[in-house]
Amino acid sequence: MSVRRIWLITDGRLGHLNQLRGLLARVQEKAELEVHWFDLTSKSFRFVWRKGLLAQFDAEIKPDWVLAAGSKTHIPMLWCKWVLGAKAFLLMRPSLPLGLFDAVCMPYHDSPPKRDLVLGTYGVINHIVPCYEGRNKSQGLMLLGGINTHYQWDNVGIIKQLRSIAEAAPGVEWLVSDSPRTPPYLLDELAALSLANINILPYSDTGPGWLPNILQGVGQVWVSCDSVSMVYESVSSGAPTGLLELLPLRDSRVVKSMTQLASSGLATAFSAADLAGPLPPAVRPLWEADRVADWWLQIDRGGEDNDRVN
Repeated sequence: MSVRRIWLITDGRLGHLNQLRGLLARVQEKAELEVHWFDLTSKSFRFVWRKGLLAQFDAEIKPDWVLAAGSKTHIPMLWCKWVLGAKAFLLMRPSLPLGLFDAVCMPYHDSPPKRDLVLGTYGVINHIVPCYEGRNKSQGLMLLGGINTHYQWDNVGIIKQLRSIAEAAPGVEWLVSDSPRTPPYLLDELAALSLANINILPYSDTGPGWLPNILQGVGQVWVSCDSVSMVYESVSSGAPTGLLELLPLRDSRVVKSMTQLASSGLATAFSAADLAGPLPPAVRPLWEADRVADWWLQIDRGGEDNDRVN
């Protein structure tokens, strides 16, 4: 397979950026790429012709594919496709007609249509690499979300679940961390319980890359069910994952996704867990970035074969 030239357009949002990075990392393990990035937060995209586009991406040759995630990237991506004849691969359900894109990857909770060039995934893809060996069963992690539009956040209920988990597994040292959405003083209320096997690390005290690093080694992870990205990152890491439960506000796509995750055996709901024992591993590995990379390369090779025929 020849070198594939890939342009990536990012809107700068961390979640979208992690999707692009996660997929790119897997493709680079399987194929030879020439990669050029364009960050819409650092400079304005100019709707210019061939030479101007090549200059914007600091490239000498037009791309084979343009990848993007985020609604703000749709029009710049399609402009590159139209002007340069590149193919467009979008990592989300588009706000524009699907037929404008050459490949689309979207979570199952966004109801992907049954089309050859559309792939559904469990959650959004991420940059987490699975690890199944050498986990420390005496160390656990608890990750908390907060105020959201899908579940009724409940400080009392969450703390009650955390206390039950910690008291049922006294031999496990638990590290608890929050997020920007977590209500103020929740960690203070948890600390006031003085549970011997709970340690607290506010997200504001963490550094870049701390979560992927810690997910590689802990024996099990509990995540509040509103924290979709962290839930799927935990499951993708290979760590046995439990879902801290909250009351749904509506039957939203996020609520459906978490229900599906638990019913499929990829994670364990708090109400169904045996707290006295370790969380069970997922019934199967979940590495969606790798699966998407294989799917996309198959599409790309098919197009390459067609080019040879024509």
